Amino acid sequence: MGADYYCVLGLKRSSSYLEILNAFRKIVNEYGMEKLNDNGRTNERLVAFEAYDILSDPLWRDLYDQFGEIAIKRGVFVDDEHEMKRYSYHGDIFLTYKSVYGSTNPYTHVISMFSNTEVTMEKNYKKLEIVKIPISLTLNELFFGTVKKMYVPERDGTNCVVNLEIPKGLPVNSEIIHNLEDRRRIIFVTNDLPHADFVRNGRDLISIYNVTFKEMMSGAKCVIKTLDHKLLRVNITQMITPTYQKIVRGEGMPVFGTSNDERGDLILKFNIQMPRYLPEIFKEFCVTTSKTNTHES
Repeated sequence: MGADYYCVLGLKRSSSYLEILNAFRKIVNEYGMEKLNDNGRTNERLVAFEAYDILSDPLWRDLYDQFGEIAIKRGVFVDDEHEMKRYSYHGDIFLTYKSVYGSTNPYTHVISMFSNTEVTMEKNYKKLEIVKIPISLTLNELFFGTVKKMYVPERDGTNCVVNLEIPKGLPVNSEIIHNLEDRRRIIFVTNDLPHADFVRNGRDLISIYNVTFKEMMSGAKCVIKTLDHKLLRVNITQMITPTYQKIVRGEGMPVFGTSNDERGDLILKFNIQMPRYLPEIFKEFCVTTSKTNTHES
């Protein structure tokens, strides 16, 4: 399950958005943004801001209620199209603070205590702006996992930098979501870049291996360089037909969302390079094979 964000904010699971907002304001008043450099409470404060970021968003609150903190950070599949969504807090508590108080001035919440302290949903719950940004990933990045530095356009024409963690085996068309200031949601949609030797199919890798006509008839010794820089030697001892494929277990992509080293399979398919003219010995072999098959049938 992971962290109990309702407990962090002192709330019940049935709490309304207004109650969530007021609980967050209460915690801000308690912690004091002006004491940000107090390292003893920074982590505690960060969890509270992350809790508000999730519970104040209807989508993420619903997914959190269903799956819990650990699952939504690893990625969860939603809707009938198996769309994956993965939560990652941007880590900047001042951005979250600004989304509530309209300023990054750490004393704004103190000033508001002496003005109209009544909080209404209409005033503070701004319409969510959703921006989708495609992100292209190589098979190597998806195999090993990586951190991508993404530049997100701001309203003033500048760019902010988002360090995007890409876990191993992340499925194609995954959505990695970052909630930014002013209730902007940035959705990074992943896609796979072509690879010279492999095509990803779920957790499996497919490779096309060229064989000669002789190898088709008598077998082949295949040498495959894998994404993790190993040389696999695969011996094919039978006749290779156009539909034949060889499966090498455990040499595919890492399985997303698992903590062990579980991997998919490597599937070898074959492209038979037929000669333009067949030598006489192959013609005789084909005739003999045809007669034998006819006699046996």
